[in-house]
Amino acid sequence: MVEGSCLRIYLTESSRIDGVPAMEAILTLCRKAGLTGVSVVRGIEGMGGSGVHSSSFLALSSDLPLLVEVIDTRARIEQAMEAMRPHLAHCLVASWPVSLMRTEYLL
Repeated sequence: MVEGSCLRIYLTESSRIDGVPAMEAILTLCRKAGLTGVSVVRGIEGMGGSGVHSSSFLALSSDLPLLVEVIDTRARIEQAMEAMRPHLAHCLVASWPVSLMRTEYLL
């Protein structure tokens, strides 16, 4: 196994970075940084500093929570974060160590 890192960025569908939708901006930043294991997950409900975001029929929300999760080597995650940090001032970002089994994707 190889030691890697998981990077998770929390945002909402209405979040914007540098004038473009945050999800699109983050995926572009990840691609430019050479990160390969990137997924975006749309939540059905969440609660943050701006209140509750829900997909319930009554809410008809177009501002659902999104999670961008990146799995890569620790070095690539750290390098990418240095480039992405100025753009992520309004996002909650978390990271932690992981053990990677499928290393052929990381070479």
